[in-house]
Amino acid sequence: MSKLIPILLLTALPCAADALADLRGALSRLQGSEAIRATADIQNWSQDGEGKKARVKQTHSSVQLEDGPSGLRLGWTSQQIQGARKESQLKATNPEAVTPNLDSLSALNGLDATAFLSQSDHLLQQLKGATVLEDRPDTCQGKPARLVVFKLDPVVGAEEKSMIKDRKETLKVWLDSHGVPLASEHEMAIKASKFLLTFTISNRQARKLAVLGNRLVVANETEESSGSGMGFSNTSKKMTALTFF
Repeated sequence: MSKLIPILLLTALPCAADALADLRGALSRLQGSEAIRATADIQNWSQDGEGKKARVKQTHSSVQLEDGPSGLRLGWTSQQIQGARKESQLKATNPEAVTPNLDSLSALNGLDATAFLSQSDHLLQQLKGATVLEDRPDTCQGKPARLVVFKLDPVVGAEEKSMIKDRKETLKVWLDSHGVPLASEHEMAIKASKFLLTFTISNRQARKLAVLGNRLVVANETEESSGSGMGFSNTSKKMTALTFF
């Protein structure tokens, strides 16, 4: 029996290594640059503080995205721009005013837009330094799938590294029978301290993915975050649905 154990370990190791290689191979084939257009519908909810003093904010935004040989563009309709100008003037006299058009102008940044439209590049970056924790059959959206769970170990700066006391970060990717990603889930939990002050941060991103041409794109995303420290707490949830045309 003792002789069988090393043999079993050796046969198991390539499977874990292949899971990472398989995913990287599939992602490298889905880095298209053909023109693509979409509209992002974004719903944001956040709460600062707790109890009766808690401040809750909800926004609903719409942003146009376009990517291709000429580069990335984010756009808003003329009605949104005109509405944002009026809301900006209103907010100067009423800080509590509802400003949906003004909120839309800051609802999506270029970095997030690039990840939505070129998800392969984003995942390949996350997988640098990753190790496989699990590789097993599962289901995704009611269909058979292969689930690969990675432990992530991103490179951080010296100052950030000195502050972090504990960090757990994982990435789950569900693959179809051809090794193409169907969905992903990224989770991160950090405990850090500075000047004897301790704070915690947690974040979870769940994404449903789709293939358009030679691109891997995000069909929709749900992101939940929370943080606390120095007597302050925040909880937020953001849901983004993309319509491609």
